[in-house]
Amino acid sequence: MFRHSSLLWHYTYGAVFTAICAFAGLIGLVAYQLEGSMARQEAELLQLSHARLLETLTADVKLAGTRLEFLFQDRLRRVNAISERVDTAKAVESRNNVAMSELLGPAAKLADVDGLVVLDEKGRVIGASSYSADLVALNSRIRSSGFFGRISASLKDSYPGGKQTFSTILPRNETSIFVPGDTVNAVSQVIFTPVFDDFGYVIGGLLAQRWLRVEEPMLVDLAEINSFELALVFDNRIISRANFYGDLSDLEQSPTAPNITHNGARIIECGVPVPPVSICALLPIEALTATQAELTRIGIEEEAKLLRWLFLFGLLALAAFATVSYLLSRRITRPLTKITRVLTGIAAGDFESRVVGTERLDEVGDIARSVVSLQRSVKERDALRERVHEKNTILRSQETQLREQNILFDAALNNMSHGLCMFDRDGCLIVSNQRFAELFELDRGRVKPGMTETEVGALQQVEMLEPEEMPRQDRHIGPQRGAATGTQSTKMERTRSDRIVLTTRQPLADGGWVAISEDITERQEARDRLAFLARHDLLTQLPNRIEFRDQMEILLSRQQDEGGEFAILCLDLDEFKMVNDSLGHPIGDELLRQVADRLRDMCGDQDLVVRLGGDEFAILTKLPVGSQEVEDLAEQVIWKLSQPFYIADHEIVIGVSIGISVARGDGIAGDDLFKQADLALYRAKEDGRNTYRFFQVDMGTAVNDRRELITDLRAAVANEALELFFQPQYELKDYRISGFEALVRWNHPKRGMVPPGDFIPIAEDTGLILQLGEWVLNEACRVAAGWPDDLRVAVNLSPRQLRGHAFGPVLIKALANSGLSADRLELEVTETVLLTDSEEVLDALHQAKTLGVKVSMDDFGTGYSSLSYLRRFPFDKIKTDQSFVRSMAYSDDSISIVKAVIELARNLDMTTTAEGVETRELLDMLAEIGCTDAQGYYLGRPMPVASVQELIYSSRQSLATAAQ
Repeated sequence: MFRHSSLLWHYTYGAVFTAICAFAGLIGLVAYQLEGSMARQEAELLQLSHARLLETLTADVKLAGTRLEFLFQDRLRRVNAISERVDTAKAVESRNNVAMSELLGPAAKLADVDGLVVLDEKGRVIGASSYSADLVALNSRIRSSGFFGRISASLKDSYPGGKQTFSTILPRNETSIFVPGDTVNAVSQVIFTPVFDDFGYVIGGLLAQRWLRVEEPMLVDLAEINSFELALVFDNRIISRANFYGDLSDLEQSPTAPNITHNGARIIECGVPVPPVSICALLPIEALTATQAELTRIGIEEEAKLLRWLFLFGLLALAAFATVSYLLSRRITRPLTKITRVLTGIAAGDFESRVVGTERLDEVGDIARSVVSLQRSVKERDALRERVHEKNTILRSQETQLREQNILFDAALNNMSHGLCMFDRDGCLIVSNQRFAELFELDRGRVKPGMTETEVGALQQVEMLEPEEMPRQDRHIGPQRGAATGTQSTKMERTRSDRIVLTTRQPLADGGWVAISEDITERQEARDRLAFLARHDLLTQLPNRIEFRDQMEILLSRQQDEGGEFAILCLDLDEFKMVNDSLGHPIGDELLRQVADRLRDMCGDQDLVVRLGGDEFAILTKLPVGSQEVEDLAEQVIWKLSQPFYIADHEIVIGVSIGISVARGDGIAGDDLFKQADLALYRAKEDGRNTYRFFQVDMGTAVNDRRELITDLRAAVANEALELFFQPQYELKDYRISGFEALVRWNHPKRGMVPPGDFIPIAEDTGLILQLGEWVLNEACRVAAGWPDDLRVAVNLSPRQLRGHAFGPVLIKALANSGLSADRLELEVTETVLLTDSEEVLDALHQAKTLGVKVSMDDFGTGYSSLSYLRRFPFDKIKTDQSFVRSMAYSDDSISIVKAVIELARNLDMTTTAEGVETRELLDMLAEIGCTDAQGYYLGRPMPVASVQELIYSSRQSLATAAQ
């Protein structure tokens, strides 16, 4: 209870009275303001609720109807476009149901209709877009439909410029289903348009049907863009929806609140802009957020007014409290401040300060008297504390030092990355750390001081590793257990979780020892991985060339002791470069992996399959092996790798060439044995690829001869020791020379004239074709620049010259240096140039065409798909292969082929040159069937530059004489 004279009583009474007055005033003010605010909010809500939302939904219903009308009209236009196509009229005239189905099936998908039915001029069904359509049933069904009269009228009254088409929306009971399909709804659009022939007569019509989709994409897009829900209703059913996932009951409107659904979840507005379909637009009830935002604005304004009033009232309350505090401070604050100073002095050791207010009878007097008692007791306590402190200081210092040492020892022991056990001279455990228990997966507390080394080892449950399982640098140590005291030893163990732990035993001076254990699992795995990568191919995971050589040397060593034979099979993939060039290196890498898998599967456990690099593999057979086994293995490899590979939707077919050398125990070195297999591989490639050959002694001679020829060709190209011959080309119209084809020749100082078929492939393989081709182009342009202006020169191009981006500058430089007009140069390419359909090759040819250079297709008809190449690039000339021309004398088929090529060239606005004309009979036949140009031994053999000048001069003289 409070005393009547208590200051706390007076202070509490004044504060409570003041707070009650302030609270009452605040409540009254807030109530007054809220009443006005709520009245205004209610009025605003009544004005804004329905008007804005219903206006938006009504516009959405009209817009959805407009979208549907647009869909129906657009579909009519698409079907009408199909009826006006020439191929459609041809298909209707043919009365071929299969042709109409093949044509109208894709056309129906493109026009976005579910089915098309073809009617003849009498309205009878003669075809449909579906192969499975029953035409008889369709004919009966359509003729009995209510709209058949309009079809008959359209067929009867339509004429060019006055086509009678119709499009209507009908329910399912009036239309049924024209053709089989999965999309069926309650309402569909029926479209009919007549079809005319070339003379303007009605020959039939197209009847299309398109069911309304359960979710029309255009309506779905509209609903998502405008953020509302859309439902199409017919016959008390929801037949289509957009962004709406409810059922029919969700569209029912509340009888008490118009335009609000019965469940109160949405705002709804319905209309019939496209009969007979009703369209309902809905917004969730949360759409009132806009109205709520307006009310929030009003609330903020009212709240600001309320805060201003509260601020004013708070200032008045603060003034009242300040006045009360000032009046009470004279009785309470000043004495308490002085008592506080005395207490501060007691804390600082001052016990002589005078305490004021001890004579007062209120709480201040009680505090003052208590402080006096505190002065006396603290003074006596401090004296006693000084005596006890002197005695405890020494003990505390010693205890602190001991505790710090123990903490440091425990921290060092338990935070080691290695496990540690210390044993005394009797083999008993002194101490171990937590890391030791973690390494050997022991529960906390299982390893205790006093246990013997044997007992600790029994708890570990480890497996001692054999020397062959240990790292190579550790095998000399060997597994040791219970080594003699005083010697250092190391042992390696495998724990229950397959972790590898290395334990080192270090002797101590007093006869005990320390065992330090380390987890080396990751280190050994990394070492094993590096060893694997050093001896294996990263792409295929097969052993590499290093492992191959080591295993070959091991077999040769075993062969000296055991006898027998073994074989080396060198493999080179055929057509692999074409796969890389046409499909890309990722496909090539996957092909190499699959080849490695097939080789690994077909070879035995004792055979070694290795990848030497690129597309080269090798197989090292077991020892001993028979010759028949080697042949069977080679045949199996060829057959297995010839089967198609399926990679990324590509079917890839390659071959393999195999060279085989057999080690017969005659002391041959490993490198020589491998070289023999490589020579046999080269012979297999020369013999047509996709075969195998055993090494024979004479194979080295052919390789040396080829190597010498490559060296001589490289020197001849570098020194420009080759020369150009020119073969004349004649126009068959008047037998005048139209130009010459440049042909490279090589007069070897020792071999004589080397045939182009011998050194051109070598230039292709070694890359010399680039340098050689550039020289031929420059030299041909230089020579042709001195001929009359009406003569052209033709230069053959290699595929490698057009790859990359270097051919354009080379061509421009040749024309610029020689001064030859671009239209007098003709570049001849074969189908292999365009085989990969490379963009850079086409770019190079288009650049040549842009300069005005002529481009012709050489050896036409002998490649893979010549007609497709004529579509890819606009050639100026087609050169018919000489194999067709030579056989015209005895083969009617060849005559027909040459005629077809000439007719094809004439239709494509190209000229034709027949190669291989060797008789007068062939020349007359070519002139008769319309060939424009010809060349061959009958007209002129390839000749040097001097002979070309003589031929040009003599032909000009003959023409001049004939003119006179």
